[in-house]
Amino acid sequence: MADKTKPFTCTHIKSYVPLLLDLNELNYDAWRELFLTHFRAYGVHGYLDGTTKPKDLNNVDWNNLDNLVKSWLYGTMIQLLLTMILKPQSTANSVWNTLEAMFRDNKHSQAIELDNELRSLVQGDRTITEYCQKMKDISDLLANIDALVPEKILFAYMFNGLSPKLENILMLIRHKEPFQSFLKARSTLVSE
Repeated sequence: MADKTKPFTCTHIKSYVPLLLDLNELNYDAWRELFLTHFRAYGVHGYLDGTTKPKDLNNVDWNNLDNLVKSWLYGTMIQLLLTMILKPQSTANSVWNTLEAMFRDNKHSQAIELDNELRSLVQGDRTITEYCQKMKDISDLLANIDALVPEKILFAYMFNGLSPKLENILMLIRHKEPFQSFLKARSTLVSE
């Protein structure tokens, strides 16, 4: 039997979920993963997915845990987002579903926008590490909305946006057999 008092020992949620959820930061997937890990560890995941239901609407224990989970959610988002989703009589499950819909709706248009950003990304003043990390971040965001970028395409996008100063090493990497992965090409470029 799970310890129902364990969740109440977590007094500072930001120690476990250090991200502030923000519509403009594209950090929902990282925030969500941190929360899911925390919720599972504390045995309250059912409050998010709706599988833990009260025996009756006046169940004090269930309401206390549900309010605790909601307070964790509320405590890790920017104020603008909080005011957008805050509704009287909401449950942790309804808050979670509202956030999921806000960040996961319009997948198709998000995928087009992110793919365009990835395709047109150029190194500019960034270091190789910064440039490749930005590419990986965008690629991960695409994967999170079911628009996985194949390794060869990511490799091609990376090469297309690199500084012309790297043309000699690019030719060597581009024609290397077998095909190098994105991470291997990145390592080769960093070492140069």
